[in-house]
Amino acid sequence: SPNPTMLHNQDWSSVDLEALAPDALPITSYKPAKPPAIYDAAYTHWGPDRIPARDHYRIAWRRMAANTGERTLITALIPPGAAHVNPVYSMTTIDHPEALPVVGAFLTSLIADFMVRAAPKSEILFSTIDRLPINLESKLSADLVHRWLRLNVLSRQYSNIWDSAAPMLRANDEWAGGLQYAGRLPLSNRSASWSPETLLRRASDRLQAQIEIDAMVALVLGLTVNDLCMVYRTQFAVLYGYDHNSYLYDINGRLVPNSVRTTWRQKGDEITAEERTATHSGSGIDYVYELPFVTLDREADMRQAYAHFETILRERS
Repeated sequence: SPNPTMLHNQDWSSVDLEALAPDALPITSYKPAKPPAIYDAAYTHWGPDRIPARDHYRIAWRRMAANTGERTLITALIPPGAAHVNPVYSMTTIDHPEALPVVGAFLTSLIADFMVRAAPKSEILFSTIDRLPINLESKLSADLVHRWLRLNVLSRQYSNIWDSAAPMLRANDEWAGGLQYAGRLPLSNRSASWSPETLLRRASDRLQAQIEIDAMVALVLGLTVNDLCMVYRTQFAVLYGYDHNSYLYDINGRLVPNSVRTTWRQKGDEITAEERTATHSGSGIDYVYELPFVTLDREADMRQAYAHFETILRERS
């Protein structure tokens, strides 16, 4: 979220998902330069019937392709009413709105990302997205949709898409693994209507949901778990490095900030409670990061998730 000063393109703070209000709206430095009626009329409309794009949920992605960065294909779900400028592209499945979460889950996967960066381009155009493989008929679609929505339904603006998808989700859905901690939100703990508890807020849970999406997409597309792990190790060197050297999690599933991590590397578990306390730049809330601190093994978790969903897929076949 941009800071009020906006001195340069790095003058921003990360959003504190744990403290995010149910009616939160994102802040942007871009504002419409025309009156609302003129702006709305000029914004993208689809087809001969001129259907307003802003009336629909859309999957948005960053147009610029960072082919050697942590990730290249960076997507998010945006709700009706949201607008964006040209460095971002967006799309929807206008004739089949129920397919949008499945498409979104595939596009957020490591495999889709790999297929984009395998043929490096400076921009990720609609033609790039159009060639990516997506299976809308998989027996794992409900599991994919569940995790993708829990990563994206940030506020009440997303309630309609959650409420429409909730009846199709498995009531007995459970995690395939990941960091276990007291108070961890079970996937089966879901309601038919959106609530603040719908969003996955802890960093380790969000990572695990993404890992399970990656494993399911690989499985559905016919890749082996060795293929998936090889793609991770060889094609995402920056992400691999962060996982092994920078991303440290406390026992409550929170990502340990740099200031605490630096002191811990110097003092180990002798670090004091005061030194384990840091103020979140986005919310101003003080969090105490509890020992032990651990580095999560993405590759091992992907293998565990792949085996878990391979069994489920076999049972459903």
